[in-house]
Amino acid sequence: MLFSQQQLLSDTRIWLGHNHEDSQLIAIEDPYTLSLDELILSKIEMAAHRVLMDASWSMLVPGSPIRTRLAWRDSPGRGMAVLSLPDDFMRLLSVRLSDWKRPARIIAADNPSACWQSSPFAGVRGNPSRPVAVITSYPSGMVAELYSSTAGPSVRLVEAQYVPYPRLVDGFINLPEPLYHDVVALVAQLTMQSYHTDPICGQHCD
Repeated sequence: MLFSQQQLLSDTRIWLGHNHEDSQLIAIEDPYTLSLDELILSKIEMAAHRVLMDASWSMLVPGSPIRTRLAWRDSPGRGMAVLSLPDDFMRLLSVRLSDWKRPARIIAADNPSACWQSSPFAGVRGNPSRPVAVITSYPSGMVAELYSSTAGPSVRLVEAQYVPYPRLVDGFINLPEPLYHDVVALVAQLTMQSYHTDPICGQHCD
């Protein structure tokens, strides 16, 4: 759901105003203090990123679809497939190939299980019964390595959903509605932390 930066500014100010310790921010007006609105705006994307990364899967679905064509390390439909991820990729929610019995278990490249996928022993690698997707980085960008398929050229991508990195674009940011107030609360907390630590705030940072 799209939320405007004006709504975020207003709701963050309300959050700060309701907190006794933070309400001093609302009243400060002098040329040596960083604009409160500028400070809030600088924290929105950071707060949204943290909240969305920590949120449960159920709070984020449905995500945005991925429609990239698959590339194959060995031969089409056999072994490991490579799914290129969008430039604004932040988090993979689900991925499933047509010969898999269930969606993949999604892990990062630094997960100890990731190295098992190159094992010479088939029993420890991902397979159609227990597929694995490893999120990693190639020179071309972020990819998901999909282990593993056996059905041949007919294998295709059935489903892939991801969470894009939250960005303010033309004064709006796309957020899951149930997580909006969590984002506002974190924006307020980050704003207060900067207010107390950033030298640009001058004498009021004490």
